[in-house]
Amino acid sequence: MKRIIPIVTAILAVILFVIFFPFGKAAISPESHSDVPSKTEQKGNSSNKLQIAAFGDIMMHTPQIKAGAIGANNYDFRSFFKEVKPYVSQADIAIGNFEMTLAGPSKPYSGFPQFNAPDQIVDALKDTGVDVVSTSNNHAMDTGVDGAIRTHKVVNERGIQTTGTSPSAEKRKPLIVEKNGIKVAFLAYTELTNGIPVPQDKPYLINLIGDGTGIAQDIAQAKKEGAELVCVSLHWGVEYQRNPNPSQKSIAEKVFKAGADVIFGSHPHVLQPMEKMNVDGKEKYIIYSMGNFVSNQKDRYTDEGIIVYVDLEKDPKTNQVKLKEFSYLPTFVHKYNANGKQQYAVIPTPKQEATNLPYPGLSASKWQSVWNDTVSHVSPGNAIPVYANPAQKQ
Repeated sequence: MKRIIPIVTAILAVILFVIFFPFGKAAISPESHSDVPSKTEQKGNSSNKLQIAAFGDIMMHTPQIKAGAIGANNYDFRSFFKEVKPYVSQADIAIGNFEMTLAGPSKPYSGFPQFNAPDQIVDALKDTGVDVVSTSNNHAMDTGVDGAIRTHKVVNERGIQTTGTSPSAEKRKPLIVEKNGIKVAFLAYTELTNGIPVPQDKPYLINLIGDGTGIAQDIAQAKKEGAELVCVSLHWGVEYQRNPNPSQKSIAEKVFKAGADVIFGSHPHVLQPMEKMNVDGKEKYIIYSMGNFVSNQKDRYTDEGIIVYVDLEKDPKTNQVKLKEFSYLPTFVHKYNANGKQQYAVIPTPKQEATNLPYPGLSASKWQSVWNDTVSHVSPGNAIPVYANPAQKQ
């Protein structure tokens, strides 16, 4: 009996140690993103809250296509988004600008000036947590009518919804996504199609900004179909200009007057400021350009982007949806060499101090430069805050 007591005591000690000091916890590194809730966890928190994450241009230049090649006619681009995935997948709805076409392998894969990417880029985005993409931009007609239609088909078939292009007049209607009891409309339009005209007999193919009349009609239709919040993606402005031009501001005013709540801008490939506006007594938010999410561009500022977070809440008493918080997370594209070729990683910068990530050439000075560039330019004076996830707020 005396021998049994020490054995039982030892077993109890081991059990208590496992309970209070679980294995592996002390080994969690800063880059594990353990404090970022998953999309499933986020959804489970409340049925009357919703978070939207929006980001800028998803581009596929030729070196990126080569980076994802894993054999003859096979590609995998998931590594591009490994670091940023937790910050995208945590949102209830994630949307980005899909700036390429998917014409298929019957045409050569190519980057600028006419983009034709492998279908597997959609799988990588889906794996990252992307739910919706805007397909209305200046490269939407790069591979002609057939390419635009196939892009719409492939993206939807692989599990991501599209907005901004349609294969037929019958299918052209506002995209309304319902999550957690809240209906959000996502509309998308482009200012130009790089001189490749949309056929006159197919005006439904690509949504154009024009004078804004069509946008106003679509907003009205979306609200008629039950949309409680309207997000409009606008592909506009001048490339590489860090501030919006008068045309952008004029269009934004029209779109807000028509009833949009949030405008997500893209096309300049560099960041432009964000603003909070009061239109007809209601708060509205705009980011004139979200910069590049991923690309091979190398000029100053073109490797920088942001993820914009829009947090909504429905009042159970009034049934009204309110925009509770608007924030952003700086990101940048890190390029490095591995396995004999250039690789890419979208790096989130949730704080000013650099985190040690295992990529060649990733320096604290580059991290600091991105942070300073973004925070000082996008929202001077911190009028709109840098995103703080729930764990950081506590």
